[in-house]
Amino acid sequence: MEIPAYVMAWLLYLLAAAGLLLVLWRMTRHGRLPRTRRVIRVLAVAVLLTPVNIVDQGLWLAPAYLASAYDWAVGNHERALLAALLLSGAFCILLAMVMLESVLRRLLHMEPMP
Repeated sequence: MEIPAYVMAWLLYLLAAAGLLLVLWRMTRHGRLPRTRRVIRVLAVAVLLTPVNIVDQGLWLAPAYLASAYDWAVGNHERALLAALLLSGAFCILLAMVMLESVLRRLLHMEPMP
């Protein structure tokens, strides 16, 4: 059974993104400001793992930051702004989840995350 090129490209991209996130996690683990460390990590996750549809008919996904940069470079500013809006929405949702987790830890008197 042969894997389509589109699926293979996504698998390779996700593997590379996981490697980058692992390196970033290890680089930021000894940071002095835990909230800043979490924001940096959430930003990296949002940027690397937010997809956007790149065709009008059908479903062909691409990383939002790459699609936005490409569309901006070729002059399709409306689609570039849509991809950037999706990226910022994903960042806000992830940031809200991290803030909720922090509040729940305080309310339940759990130990803070390192």
